[in-house]
Amino acid sequence: MLLLSVRVLFKKNGRFVKTHVSQSKAMRERGITCVQSQDFAMRHQSPHAIKE
Repeated sequence: MLLLSVRVLFKKNGRFVKTHVSQSKAMRERGITCVQSQDFAMRHQSPHAIKE
């Protein structure tokens, strides 16, 4: 645990690396999103939307 927190403890404003898909800049540029976010969006679509 100590080795994992070295960057957080010794760097000014140190933070852990973000590993979530939606927080990764490279993934967002490719259009890749989190499955949980996609599922949430599909479950909460507008009931007034016209199905094509």
